[in-house]
Amino acid sequence: MKLSNEFSNFKSGLETSRKKLLSTLKGSTDITFINGPGNTGDYLIWEGAYNLLRDVNYKKVFRDNLSKVEGDTAILTGGGGWCSAFHSWPSYLPQIEERFQRVIIFPSSFDTSLKEVRHTLSQSKSLVFARELTSYQMIKDICNADYAYDTAFFFDYEPFMKKGDGSLYAYRVDREKRNYPIPNKNDDISVSCKSLNQWLNKIASYKDIYTDRAHVTIASAMLGKQVYFRNSNYHKVQGIVDFSLRDFPVIYKEHWKD
Repeated sequence: MKLSNEFSNFKSGLETSRKKLLSTLKGSTDITFINGPGNTGDYLIWEGAYNLLRDVNYKKVFRDNLSKVEGDTAILTGGGGWCSAFHSWPSYLPQIEERFQRVIIFPSSFDTSLKEVRHTLSQSKSLVFARELTSYQMIKDICNADYAYDTAFFFDYEPFMKKGDGSLYAYRVDREKRNYPIPNKNDDISVSCKSLNQWLNKIASYKDIYTDRAHVTIASAMLGKQVYFRNSNYHKVQGIVDFSLRDFPVIYKEHWKD
């Protein structure tokens, strides 16, 4: 799929994404932001979304507390919870749509080869944002779909900028990994780091980053690192790189440098 001129470079794409996402909230008098579980990399999605929404009046709720909330507009956090390794969101969406007049799914990745994902989206009235074009192509004919940058791009990285040294190997070790070898000195920081500050400072302290995690890739690029990425077990990482990181030093590399 060819990118529109609005996404011809990173800055224009970021501004277009900002306008798209915020425009969906115009006229909403009661807005609820719904989070789910996630690793430390997911914290970056949430904090970026909060920064995007800093001038919007909204409340936050965890999805397990849905029985306590209802209202006009619900925002579902973006993420990867619509794929084979992690696909818990489809079971929650019908409940959320029963409790809110409008539902907006912030930029996420989708794998519609999964029957549960495809069926849920095909029955949904939500506005669904993909965060890369592979997912958009999958969902555009089965639901009300659009695309925009992952909300991690709206995070303020400036306080964490610094010159680093050496190489960080941050390959995932969970069920979304592909059957690639992993270096002995690997540190899956999205699991080992318990706070977003620790996670960002870890990335910032290195010069080169090797990873197959989408948000390690995003944060590393935004912090000015040389990024060598490879894919997890579906299209997410490559899709995000192609859609939103074309202007950054991000290179596909299946194996790490010894």
